[in-house]
Amino acid sequence: MYQVEDYVVYGNEGVCQITAIEALDLTGMNEKKIYYVLQPVYRSGTVYTPVDTKVSMRPVISKEAAERLISEIPTIQAETDGPTNATFLKNKYTEMLLANDCSELIQIIKTVTTKEDIAEKKNKKIGQTDKYYLRKAEDLLYSEFSIALDMPANQVHTYIKEKIEA
Repeated sequence: MYQVEDYVVYGNEGVCQITAIEALDLTGMNEKKIYYVLQPVYRSGTVYTPVDTKVSMRPVISKEAAERLISEIPTIQAETDGPTNATFLKNKYTEMLLANDCSELIQIIKTVTTKEDIAEKKNKKIGQTDKYYLRKAEDLLYSEFSIALDMPANQVHTYIKEKIEA
């Protein structure tokens, strides 16, 4: 069980801080259950989820694990050979997001940025599906790494780039 003030990655909500663990008497919620009260770190709002939720929830990656994963980024392969229709891509990217795994997020980012580079060389642009999932993967990854590496989320991309190019 997590503790108050712990940071967790909750489903596709991203990084949240647990602000309370309590039995809640809210309309539509089972008052006999204990709930985590989560505050998303990079957006406003509050999330209430049962302690025994089926939604994926895990601790934020450690600094050491984040650094190790950053060093492995060059070996993570982009998947540019495959179907390109929007429905297939949406299903594939959604499945990768639901894995709630930083290496899957990196693979989405590498795949879409590689597609962007290929399209640019042909004076074309990538589709909206790719753009949407690139933003989503970057938001989730950079927000988690910002907590793990103790830096603002808007500096994570530059930090990763500098580490890889070093």
